[in-house]
Amino acid sequence: MKEIRHIRIHGKVQGVGYRFYATRVARRLGLKGWIQNLRDSSVEALVEGEPDKIDEWITEIKEGPRYAEVVRIDQERREGAGPLGDFDVKF
Repeated sequence: MKEIRHIRIHGKVQGVGYRFYATRVARRLGLKGWIQNLRDSSVEALVEGEPDKIDEWITEIKEGPRYAEVVRIDQERREGAGPLGDFDVKF
């Protein structure tokens, strides 16, 4: 059963290749959705997929690319806004 989660990533996650890293991981796991920078220097994502794959994605993006420092990841389940397209970076 697929689900959709709204994610907010806080920390040093802009200017370090974070969104592209998260996108590569999401595509490898077969997830759908998008990720974008926010003005408050956090990163926001909407992700759709199997719950265990989303959990695996969150585990991997907690680490992030080399210069990222993830402080906190907030997440909440969303009721069907999907289906979402292939995972990509929004500008």
